[in-house]
Amino acid sequence: MSKYGSLSRSDGHSKWFLQKTLSEHDRSMDNPWMQMIYHQCFSIKQYASWLAMNHAIFKALEQSLDPSLEPLSVVHDPDLHRTKKLEGDLARLLGPTWVEDAQQMCKASEATRRYLEFLEKDAADPWLLLAHHFLQYNAVLSGGSYLGEMVSQKLCVPHGAPGVLFYDFEGVQAGKQPARVQKYIRDFDKIEIDGATRDKMLVTMTRIYEDTEAMMAEAFALNPAKGIDYKKAKESKTDGSSVPAPCAEQLALSLSQLQAYTGAGEGRILLSLAGELLDVSAGREMYGPGAGYSILAGHDVTRCLATMSLEAGDLDDLRWTPDCAEDEEALNNWRSRLKEKYPVAGKLVPDETSTTTGEGLRKRTSETPAAKPASGKAGEKCPISGKEGTCPMAAILGGGASASQEKAEQKSGFMAGKSLVASVEKTNSEESFLYRLCPLHWDDKTIKMVVMIAFTSWMSGIFVGWNLRRAIMS
Repeated sequence: MSKYGSLSRSDGHSKWFLQKTLSEHDRSMDNPWMQMIYHQCFSIKQYASWLAMNHAIFKALEQSLDPSLEPLSVVHDPDLHRTKKLEGDLARLLGPTWVEDAQQMCKASEATRRYLEFLEKDAADPWLLLAHHFLQYNAVLSGGSYLGEMVSQKLCVPHGAPGVLFYDFEGVQAGKQPARVQKYIRDFDKIEIDGATRDKMLVTMTRIYEDTEAMMAEAFALNPAKGIDYKKAKESKTDGSSVPAPCAEQLALSLSQLQAYTGAGEGRILLSLAGELLDVSAGREMYGPGAGYSILAGHDVTRCLATMSLEAGDLDDLRWTPDCAEDEEALNNWRSRLKEKYPVAGKLVPDETSTTTGEGLRKRTSETPAAKPASGKAGEKCPISGKEGTCPMAAILGGGASASQEKAEQKSGFMAGKSLVASVEKTNSEESFLYRLCPLHWDDKTIKMVVMIAFTSWMSGIFVGWNLRRAIMS
């Protein structure tokens, strides 16, 4: 019985094809390359090569599909397409040169070239394209439920993150792929296939398995290692003995000191998460210079990982704390996952040279603005009080400078040296009705509003006076 035999199968054409290719399917499941994935002992370049082969095949297949033609229209679903997902994975794992690198990897694969040649011939027959469609998408949907988790653990990234997008389907949650397989099978079984066509499709499916196994052999040969078979992999359970012991030398680094541990010159790679330093040097293929996740090396990654962001602006935000249950759960999951894989190297401590508590929001610095003078501009008078200098109304309400000075200061420098919160919050005095009564504090919008009110009042007065005059005269 197939290792994905827990999936119920109908008595339609799908069951016939699955039974006829059962031995090929199970043999591919326990291929040495698959065993390396189960055991998580593959190299990043090796895995990227495997993705490059699949990218070439899915791209050619999806370019050949015409969803308007029978029988492909019955099973067509653009959310199944893998090309864009694979491109996202390759871009993350190989970097900016991924297009050229992936092309070179495919050129070196004789099995990929052979598959593409057969696919080009099969593209003229929609029934043979259906055979490719049936095997390829079901393979990723069913196998991806487990393979995706193994790759996710190896790369230490969650399901659906760049690096494991290949196994992520829109609208299908992690672990729910079998239900989507069942839907595909139900749709597939609606198609009427005669005996001769079915036999022709079976020949194509058998050849697809042969070429796929050859591709697996090529991937395995790039960095051969002993893996673990599918049954043992499923039965094995993680226990506390697999948790790496803390590094012998526990460090206490500030954020500025941590930024030196990026792995340059084969050096140590550290990152901090929720106040703890983790030594991820063993994951150099992922975090080392030029690697897919090198942006995280030498930084505090708490906010990035908890909010699933790889934006540089979210690094080193030591003031950030989870503000919702989802972020807190994500942060705890990351802490658990990374600490199971990498040893704790120490703690992150405040930077003694920092002038801000907790080293500030992403180390944002600005010069301290000069103190505002206690009085306003010479010769400037408050229209209400008639006094020169500080507006007494503004002084009572806490303001000390004129409107023109405030506007000038707000425009100087990034956010005028204020925090993000301070830049969007209004002070009590700015919200005060009395403060806004003073003409010195009026802005253009207020002046226009006053002019409009005065004009409206003037016109109303004329109208009322004219009607009063008519009433009196009559």
